[in-house]
Amino acid sequence: MKLNSSYPTADGVVEYGVANVAGGFFMMLFAGVISGLLGIGSGALKVMAMDGLMRIPFKVSTTTSNFMIGVTAAASAVVYLQRGYIDPGLSMPVVIGVLLGAMTGSKILVNSASSKWIRIAFSVIVGVIAIQMIYNGIIGKV
Repeated sequence: MKLNSSYPTADGVVEYGVANVAGGFFMMLFAGVISGLLGIGSGALKVMAMDGLMRIPFKVSTTTSNFMIGVTAAASAVVYLQRGYIDPGLSMPVVIGVLLGAMTGSKILVNSASSKWIRIAFSVIVGVIAIQMIYNGIIGKV
């Protein structure tokens, strides 16, 4: 499918290949179902699928997931804005914060972050979210 590509680093361009596209497709399908059932973003599952199953480098997996989220959010935002579900004055500070955070994160990712550090941070964040979901699920049933 010609999915092999490259990404820039401080040391130059790094080439990579993609494996197990079918497994990645089914994991993305599962991520979408879980996202729809639980009402959560499925970016973490997408990153794990791309990194673990498809053997895409972690930096590429995280940025690809971020791009997919951005495209989905932009399409949804237009619909929600047209229907009056979004208060532009209330959401603008959030949009500015997300934009500045994304720009800062992308600079750090390309220039100085190691994949090992990013994996550790990602694992901690996903773990905290999982604990919060379990805790809220238990408290919600009481």
